Amino acid sequence: MITAVDVLARFEDLPSRAGAAAKVLVLADDPDTTATDLANAIGTDPAFAALVISLANSAYYGLGGRVATLHYAVSVIGFQTIRSLAVTLAAGLDNPKAVPTGFWEQAATAATASNLLAPLLGASAGDAFSLGLVHTLGSALLHQHEPLPALCLPFPDDAYELDVKERELYGIGHAAAGAQVLAGWHFPERLCALIAGHHALPLPNAAPLERVLHASRSLSDLVLSADPNRERIVHSLVWMSEGRISPSDVDGLARDLERDAESLLALLPT
Repeated sequence: MITAVDVLARFEDLPSRAGAAAKVLVLADDPDTTATDLANAIGTDPAFAALVISLANSAYYGLGGRVATLHYAVSVIGFQTIRSLAVTLAAGLDNPKAVPTGFWEQAATAATASNLLAPLLGASAGDAFSLGLVHTLGSALLHQHEPLPALCLPFPDDAYELDVKERELYGIGHAAAGAQVLAGWHFPERLCALIAGHHALPLPNAAPLERVLHASRSLSDLVLSADPNRERIVHSLVWMSEGRISPSDVDGLARDLERDAESLLALLPT
């Protein structure tokens, strides 16, 4: 039987074999690292460099083609988003066979939704975007170990049942796997904790970033699911936002999400 130790051991040393992405992960963990240091490391990988510059010029940052250098791009995007991009590359997720069907659509939609909702809920947009982008990393890691049909449904109707199936096959669920691997790669502890618990409903006094993650999953469900439970989603968004989002706001947010997620997906290494 596969055990959680087997699964996690396969990925704990990935950064040591991942070139520029690995270098970026090491640098991002050093408080003395500058934007120039990161830009120099990213610049050794043309594909990574192109991704960073393209994202900095995207509609997210409103600079419309004015970002021409890596140094400027790193400053625009921020260290946390750079770190999250490096994680996806270090894990080999730019290989289509390395991710389950729908993985990147889910990641792009959750990241975009998090970015849209963060200002409304009082959270850092950069942290929210990064969290949305990598919070299902564990699904891809488990998929690489041994594919499981329908492993990464955009948002399964029964997350508990999915977790049970994952633990039966792998010895660990995707939420715990992603959080533990990211913790081993020195991802911020507070983000790892949110990733580990992304299927658990937040408490009433949950911090803004936790609320954003859960609200973004609800809004993403409205866009990605073939048959979304609209009443549940609207109620969730109103509750998570403590009334800052009203039922009449939801359709507009969904339209913005569809538009911006499509743009982001075109930039990601799918």
